Amino acid sequence: MRAMALTSVLFASLSTSFVLAQAAPQGQQPDPDVPSLRVTTSLVFLDVTVVDKSGRPAATELTKNDFVITEAGKQQRIFSFEPSEIHKMAADSKEDDPNGTAPATIFVLDRLNAAIDDFQRGRLALHAYVAAQPDTLDSPAELLVLGNNSLEMVQGYTRSKADLLTAIDEVQPAVPYKLGHPDFDSERSQQSISALIEIAAQNTGIPGRKNIFWVGPGGPSLAAATYGPQLDKWHAFVYSTVDLLVDSRVSLFVIFPALQVSEHSLTVGTPDTVDRSANIGNNRGSTGDVNFALIARQTGGVLFYNRNDIDAEIGESRQLGSHYYTLTYQSTNHNLDGKYRPISVKVRAPGLRAITKQGYYALDMNGRMDPQQRVISNITHAASSSLPFNALSLRVSDVDRQPALHSAEFTIHIQPKNLGWIQTAEGKKVANLIMGVTSLSGSKKILSWKFEKLGLQSTAEKPDELKAELRTRLTARIPPKTRSIRVVLETADGGRIGTVDIDRATLDSAPVQSASPSPANPAHGSAPKPNGQQLSNPAGPATNPAKS
Repeated sequence: MRAMALTSVLFASLSTSFVLAQAAPQGQQPDPDVPSLRVTTSLVFLDVTVVDKSGRPAATELTKNDFVITEAGKQQRIFSFEPSEIHKMAADSKEDDPNGTAPATIFVLDRLNAAIDDFQRGRLALHAYVAAQPDTLDSPAELLVLGNNSLEMVQGYTRSKADLLTAIDEVQPAVPYKLGHPDFDSERSQQSISALIEIAAQNTGIPGRKNIFWVGPGGPSLAAATYGPQLDKWHAFVYSTVDLLVDSRVSLFVIFPALQVSEHSLTVGTPDTVDRSANIGNNRGSTGDVNFALIARQTGGVLFYNRNDIDAEIGESRQLGSHYYTLTYQSTNHNLDGKYRPISVKVRAPGLRAITKQGYYALDMNGRMDPQQRVISNITHAASSSLPFNALSLRVSDVDRQPALHSAEFTIHIQPKNLGWIQTAEGKKVANLIMGVTSLSGSKKILSWKFEKLGLQSTAEKPDELKAELRTRLTARIPPKTRSIRVVLETADGGRIGTVDIDRATLDSAPVQSASPSPANPAHGSAPKPNGQQLSNPAGPATNPAKS
């Protein structure tokens, strides 16, 4: 449990509590245009991988006394210790749940930041890697796809190789229309970092280590020389996101052979040493460029680059992320000042070195929960709850199955009342919403999910009083073991929530439809609605850290 004012948040049938706090100087209101998270804990968890001179996990099993931990230069007493040998699943276990001692694997295919050919190369390499694994994977894995407008879970945690391969096969290339246009660099960076926030939120409370294997370049590098003082806001956003990841015990491994790294970052040493010290442009410290190389290093992961063996890189990443010790300590610094605290872990044995997260932010007494994080936690909790949420009125109709795509398509009807309409300077009424589409098991475990940002516009004087419903066509994946689909709609301010469910019987009895997507699907554009209202899906994030 966290010290001071604790906030309990439930994620996807998990029930551990944690605090999120946004740093703001005393007496000063936080800038609403600057996303910032601050997370801390009274017990600091360190998942430590020990490697030898060749950069491979050390074969010798170590003990608690082989490690020395310092925080901000001061040695800390190790509170607890788990040897690496216990972080494995039993050979005969069929359990898909990631709540055990073995590390969970999160594969992310980056369709937002990679050209079609690069994306396809990475997808096929991931397929080849998974195909070479045993029928029952050695630990649970899930598959996510970052697209032009959303992060989507294509396959929830599973140990079935067949299920994971099916999910990879169903992910098709799409034109990354924001790629190659500098005006979209800031937006793509925000979307990519926000995807990491969503992943951390989903995995908070899962007790073991989680490793993200990001197949693709990640967000673009934002150069300090170009952005100047505006990049200070981005640094705060990046480091607070890193803090959320490490607090959730998530490490980032970036796998993208075409990634160009500046020559001055190439140091003499083993391939692993070079990879870990790589920077794109200049992202050393808090004044350099902003990119995924920085996040990988800070979370104890690795950035692979300039290599053509993607499947081998995935294997190396999984090896580094699977052989680890878990150490905890209670910081001797009890100041709740919100400041960054660097961590160093040394191994006493010669020739060995430790890879782990590089630090965390302390709790700030003046902090508050970040709005984006609050919305994500609310939607995830509502999705896995057995209770209906009726603050917003929803209903579903016209359910169609698409067996070839393992999905279903349906129409959602939204009552205009209570959507949080705001009048613009042009006299229109707008409402900003977040919609989550989730597939659930019989025990309410989330098997797949997709978050969409939706914008409503109306020319009516009083949209709340209109009788006509807004309608939009949605698609949900139906992974194996799906027993129901739940759609969650929340106002973007984290206020009102509505849910609607589709049970298994309705899915099974629905007519079969062709595999082509509906033109009214928010992922493919927007369609005019009656009574002067329109439902739209604006691309990209709602908030830009670089906005002044």
